[in-house]
Amino acid sequence: MKKQYIIPIFVPHLGCPNDCIFCNQKSISGQKKNLTKEEVKNIIEKFLQNIKTEDAQIEIAFYGGSFTAIEPKLQEELLEVAYEYIENGKVESIRVSTRPDAINREILKRLKKYKVKTIELGVQSANDYILKRTNRGHTFADVKKASKMIRWNGFKLRTSNDGRIA
Repeated sequence: MKKQYIIPIFVPHLGCPNDCIFCNQKSISGQKKNLTKEEVKNIIEKFLQNIKTEDAQIEIAFYGGSFTAIEPKLQEELLEVAYEYIENGKVESIRVSTRPDAINREILKRLKKYKVKTIELGVQSANDYILKRTNRGHTFADVKKASKMIRWNGFKLRTSNDGRIA
């Protein structure tokens, strides 16, 4: 059985239109500035140097923001870097974290193009009152709709609150 590795790439607070009480990604990750393509490549290379690739299942994961709410041009720039590693056989897949209200057909089509396999939804509550009071900016209906679309389009779905498949 292959050993699983995740190469974490933090895009702190990018794409998130709100400042809810659940996260302050710049503080949590310690990363204060936004990433460039070169920095993403450097992070991936650094991790790959420390992984025995012959028995590894490696995934690049974009965490810490709402990846699919980032401006499409920047999304594609970051995904292109990760996709190169899939193309050359060094990495098996890509994972992105995002908001439930930042999922639509166009976005899912873009993610498929770059071989993203897993989408992790930020689901902090199933209670609309709590979601509103914490300034999440979406409802539980948005979570259900996004979950259906993600599964329907063949992606693995995980939730950020527990990591299990929803």
